[in-house]
Amino acid sequence: MISISTRRLSKLNSAKTILLFADNAGEIVFDKLLIETLLSMKNFDKISYCVKGGPVINDATIEDAKYVRIDKIKNLNFRATCNGDKGTGPIRNSSEVKSWISEHDLVISKGQGNYEGLSQFNGIFFMLMAKCHIVAEDLGVDVGSIVLKYK
Repeated sequence: MISISTRRLSKLNSAKTILLFADNAGEIVFDKLLIETLLSMKNFDKISYCVKGGPVINDATIEDAKYVRIDKIKNLNFRATCNGDKGTGPIRNSSEVKSWISEHDLVISKGQGNYEGLSQFNGIFFMLMAKCHIVAEDLGVDVGSIVLKYK
């Protein structure tokens, strides 16, 4: 399901800042390609790449991102959310993360876990596969559907 109007896509054209919430470590090379593709279309004053503050299952960390050299992208900085351990960063639905969202023009969230933690916020492009009935029902899709939705 793709649920994005042309008007919403115009956010990309007017955006000067990007916040991208990463998902799995194995996908970060594609995150790098996404960021580089966006940069080939226009320059951004600030790109914030949000990973987990420490290892948890297969979620991306700063070390993973540096391994694929995301840190070499111009104007990119890292943000980190909590991995469940104290001191690894704010939880996704915290006021601190809400302020990160509000200070960026374009916000992209990848993965079902990030959708579950961020879906109460507006102004986010969500990219995920609906892996369970609860999330699929919330999105109005079948389990297994690939979703790109602006909320």
